[in-house]
Amino acid sequence: MMARITMIMLFVLYMINYADKTIAGYSAVPIMEEFSLSQKEWGLVGSSFFWFFSIAGILGAALSDRIGTKKMLAIMAISWTVIQFGAYAIAGLPMLVVARVLLGIGEGPFWATVVSHLNKWFPEEKRGLVYSTVNFGAFVGAVASAPLLVSMIDSNGWRFAWAFMGALSLVWLIIWLFIGKERPQISVNPTKMDTLSLPKAKWSDISGVLLSSTFILSFLIYFAQIWGTTFAAVWEPVYLVKVFELSNQQMAYAIAGTGLLAGLMTILISWMGDRLYKKHRSYRKSYVFIGGTSIILGGICFFAVPFLQSTALVLIALCLGKGFAFSVGTAASVIVSSLLPERTGLLVGVLSSLVTLAGIISPLVTGSIVQAAGNVGAGFGNAMIVNALLFVVCGALFLMFAKRNEQKNELNPPMTNAS
Repeated sequence: MMARITMIMLFVLYMINYADKTIAGYSAVPIMEEFSLSQKEWGLVGSSFFWFFSIAGILGAALSDRIGTKKMLAIMAISWTVIQFGAYAIAGLPMLVVARVLLGIGEGPFWATVVSHLNKWFPEEKRGLVYSTVNFGAFVGAVASAPLLVSMIDSNGWRFAWAFMGALSLVWLIIWLFIGKERPQISVNPTKMDTLSLPKAKWSDISGVLLSSTFILSFLIYFAQIWGTTFAAVWEPVYLVKVFELSNQQMAYAIAGTGLLAGLMTILISWMGDRLYKKHRSYRKSYVFIGGTSIILGGICFFAVPFLQSTALVLIALCLGKGFAFSVGTAASVIVSSLLPERTGLLVGVLSSLVTLAGIISPLVTGSIVQAAGNVGAGFGNAMIVNALLFVVCGALFLMFAKRNEQKNELNPPMTNAS
């Protein structure tokens, strides 16, 4: 029961996390009008969130291995609360940039800490499904929060909406302090070392893992997913409005519907990976196979989009493409967390921090491709093909080379007596 409560709490926290990320976009127009910001200045605000995100992710994830993941999650929730309430103190562009930089630092270690915490509560054969279920909080948060936050911004102003998100973090924190637990009384993986007793990480301990082909390929496949996720978040609305002439409301419903269905697909695909792992006790025959095959299928769906004329067919292809391609982050996290289990937080922190590079590069490359084509429809078609090629190439490499040399003890972990 406590394991399920833990998963639900982290699901809710991911909803808050994702809404915190996107609320700046919802409030862009009133903020730009209030502070007389240019498009270039607003672009500076948008990019500032990621300036120290990667560094914070690595350092914070390593810290979570030392002090415990429950404490680290509480620290992050406190930081989000303070920063979002601080909206009432923002008086211009410099303070706005500082607020987003600080929020990026506060959210950097989130996913790595969540993965490390869940690993204490769920055995290996269930982690793919558990990761994807918690990750589904991002999809739900994107759909559920938008109408509410936009309504708040219109009625009470953007500062009130930002502070409201801070209040949600505070409520979550209070509940977490009372019911959150660091680990179950009976460990689901008792053969692993207690991470709280670990010394500081040394480069010599982790360099071999970080430079291994499996880690690098896990990074590449996750990088490809973030590339596509960023494309969907930044450019898909423009694509549907400019190319298919949907109204803003029609576009919002289309993205919400396809996003929810894609999110459900990611859960189903991750569940399949768990089932295969339980059967074969092999990462190659489960998560590698599922992850590589899924992103290749996603690439095929994206490749088909420019050649479809019907809006309905395009939405179906986008839904399937996102569902297939955006599930691989779960597989990558499961595999990386198995490479050095006692340093799960640090390794997944490095992974999730490095892949944010895709979030910085993808919008710029897509914008250049669309602009260079001259025609908006042709430009977006070319961008879809670039996404597709990235998915297929990374998926094929992942299938061929990831986890080629699994250790015997990885394939046949000892059975426990815990009921």
